[in-house]
Amino acid sequence: MATDSPGGFGIEEEYFITDLATRGLARRSVQRYVDACRQALGERLATEMFTTQIEIATPVLYRLDDARDCVAGVRATLDTLGRPHGLGILAVGTHPLGGWRQQRSSAPARYQQLFDDHQLVARRSVLSGLHVHVGIAEGLDRIRVMNRVTPWLPLLLVLSASSPFWEGRPSGLLSYRQAACGEWPRMGIPDHFTDEAAYDDYRRLLLGSGLIRTEADVWWALRPSARFPTLELRIADACPRLDDVLCIAGLFRAMVAVASQGDEPHWVSDPLTRLITRENHWQAMRHGRHGRFVDPHTRVVTGFGDWLESVLGPVGEQARAVGDEAALSRARWLAEAGSAAEFQLGFYQRRRGEGRSGRQALVDLVDALRRQMGLEGGEAV
Repeated sequence: MATDSPGGFGIEEEYFITDLATRGLARRSVQRYVDACRQALGERLATEMFTTQIEIATPVLYRLDDARDCVAGVRATLDTLGRPHGLGILAVGTHPLGGWRQQRSSAPARYQQLFDDHQLVARRSVLSGLHVHVGIAEGLDRIRVMNRVTPWLPLLLVLSASSPFWEGRPSGLLSYRQAACGEWPRMGIPDHFTDEAAYDDYRRLLLGSGLIRTEADVWWALRPSARFPTLELRIADACPRLDDVLCIAGLFRAMVAVASQGDEPHWVSDPLTRLITRENHWQAMRHGRHGRFVDPHTRVVTGFGDWLESVLGPVGEQARAVGDEAALSRARWLAEAGSAAEFQLGFYQRRRGEGRSGRQALVDLVDALRRQMGLEGGEAV
């Protein structure tokens, strides 16, 4: 996303390539399918660490309606191209049917190096996320903006959580993807730096000492992009429901805009704030909207709905100013109805209650999730 416009944003979605017969991760060669996708989408398509994952990136966008059309169109194109190969896509944080042991790493040397450096941590990382880039105006310090947005990261995780299953079983968490991400170095809640100059000192130290190979090897849940003048949100699980994708994009864009204005509140740089954010991160991945959160400003324990409303005060005003009211209403809906992870668990339990085996229930769930994506298969939900 090569823009420094504060109104510009871009969305990256990671997808699992799914066998339409078994509903599991594709185990046979998918290269012809990927080649067809690359021919159709060009540079907007990228490979991932595993052969059964792909990623798409939108162009720079300025309106959520345009983002809806763009992402929906890409999803339909990818799925249409997959059908002659018996393949489809699935946007979810972890694949319900699992199967990391059977996955093959992608060929590029960059990925091979990741597997060599991180071993089992990398091989277990069969995960899909939703990333959002938001442009930062020239002259603004991205790290100072990042510091102000960081305490809100657990809130965005609650809204996007979609990975309650691991290896075909309920994990007990609503975002197991975030727990698995925690096995990696330099991932999770970002560290606090005074400004971009202090962050650059840290980055140069790691590069100069050979502890990281590229600037992109800092994988925090929120980070300054190494390629673009943006902040990149990485905490969100891949979302099957397009309305959830747009909610996360709209809220994050508004958060960045609010954090780019005025003086930094005194509590942002308090070391206790980061510790509170880490506790809220655990509550978000484990309990979602039913967690007990500490408001990083007031230091009062609160429910998710109350915390969301306190954040939607300033953030909501900014979202409305650019026509992103739909993101606000969707966030409130998710706070009442539950995330995609809660849907998955409820669906699975209902199918088991109807006498389906665990695997049969998960097969049905994959169909239902694809229907949520606007693709063929499963029942309307």
